[in-house]
Amino acid sequence: QPSSHCAVNCNAQFTPHVDSGRGAGQKLSMIVGLGDYVGGELRVEGDAFDIQYQPLVFDGWKLRHWTNPFAGERFSLVYFTPEAKKD
Repeated sequence: QPSSHCAVNCNAQFTPHVDSGRGAGQKLSMIVGLGDYVGGELRVEGDAFDIQYQPLVFDGWKLRHWTNPFAGERFSLVYFTPEAKKD
């Protein structure tokens, strides 16, 4: 199912966290890294994933994740769909 939202990050190096806020209730996110950089792997519960031009689907609401240090220009696109609000 397609995502309804996309967050664009530029040169962001996130510390360990689980997602919160605007995407509340989502199940999975897909992230992909773009740009000319070295390093910057996404760590999910300690495992490193090279997301440079390689999308990764994971549950950022349940799994702690963060960015490894990097050099260069790094963008990341995070696609997600918040849970629909019930009336």
